[in-house]
Amino acid sequence: MPQIPALAQILVVFVLIVLATSRKVHLGLAAGVGGVLLALWRGMPLRNVAEISLAETFSADTLLLLFLMSMILVFSIAMKKSGAMDDFSAAIVGVAPSRRSAMAIAPMLIGTLPVPGGAILSAPLVESMDSRRERSAGTLSAANYWFRHCLELVWPLYPAFILSASLSGIPIPRLIFLNLYAPLSLFILGLVFILPSKKEDKTSSGTAKIRRPGMRFKTIAAGVAPLGIVIGCYVLLLPVWKILAPALGFSPANQALLGRYLPVLAGLFLGCLYLAKNRGGCGVFKGIVKPSTFALLGVIVGIRIFSSLLGAAQLPLAAAEDLQSLGISPLLASALIPFIAGIVTGVGFGYVGLTFPIVIGMISGNSDIPFEAGIVLAGAFGYAGMMLSPLHVCMVVTAEHFHAGLAGTIRKFALPLFLFLGVGAAYTALLFIFL
Repeated sequence: MPQIPALAQILVVFVLIVLATSRKVHLGLAAGVGGVLLALWRGMPLRNVAEISLAETFSADTLLLLFLMSMILVFSIAMKKSGAMDDFSAAIVGVAPSRRSAMAIAPMLIGTLPVPGGAILSAPLVESMDSRRERSAGTLSAANYWFRHCLELVWPLYPAFILSASLSGIPIPRLIFLNLYAPLSLFILGLVFILPSKKEDKTSSGTAKIRRPGMRFKTIAAGVAPLGIVIGCYVLLLPVWKILAPALGFSPANQALLGRYLPVLAGLFLGCLYLAKNRGGCGVFKGIVKPSTFALLGVIVGIRIFSSLLGAAQLPLAAAEDLQSLGISPLLASALIPFIAGIVTGVGFGYVGLTFPIVIGMISGNSDIPFEAGIVLAGAFGYAGMMLSPLHVCMVVTAEHFHAGLAGTIRKFALPLFLFLGVGAAYTALLFIFL
């Protein structure tokens, strides 16, 4: 009996995962079971499947990743509960040169908090900046949604970004540097095509100005301090760790593993201490751990199992061979597969976790494709698919808030999104030259 092509097997299981999640099955459970099915379908013994799944679940990398995700959620929610982010956003809005710039900056600042459905936090701010109703509901909805996600490909607190670095093995500072083109181009495209300039925008933003410079500085400093501590601590501790780790006797593998997590964990811990001391005491952490927290951690575990089983069954390499036999280049597949996954899952860690193992397997041994360029391309197209997805919670809550409808919202940002894909493709071509 002829062997079913690996690509067909992946597509079948992928469709089953999507159908399961559409029926409200937990994404982590669906991904984990899908990985098991794929491994068994490829002929891997059940005992090996169980051993690999357990080893991945309790590996140091997975446990540290789960701890980091927990800390990020705790810190993000505490930032919101304490009012630190509201103070920062209000101060920036108060000094913004125009309502147009304020409409872009406010949701982008709120976007530094990776809270599911977080666009609903910035929607009232954006709405208040158009008190004279000079822009349509679709425009306001698209602006809030678009700028809320401008930092998604570079911000080190996003689960999808952390997972991208973890799966690819690219150091976090390096991945940020490689993807810096994204927030810059997204911000410019959003201003040009979603919020084109109007004469009225040169006037006040419509929000109360903070008139005393000293008070303005104190307000901004108080709001930015927790995030500044996290990022500053990470930036300072990373080179310190690289110097100390060899002297402490860690193996190169453990040095790299701990270097991915310890500096940012230390920053998050100090940021939480700052919030507890200066922003309302330990009460800001009360009730933070919720069922949704464990649901996200379950997604991470399921995705890690899916990834490890795909690799153990050598499915990415087999899929690459199938694509080559069909005349589809691995580079094109590295763009299309994450794009489709982004549309059907609607979440960043969904397209990263389900497709990056496949992409990595296809490009790792390919001398014609620089590894980092392939990861950048996959990230850009996966991001675009996620932004287009009607399953994306942020788009749903934004459209509902502004009564714009999903179609009306998508129409407003579809052109700049596809232009961004062009920018991403051109940037990847440059990476082919310089990497």
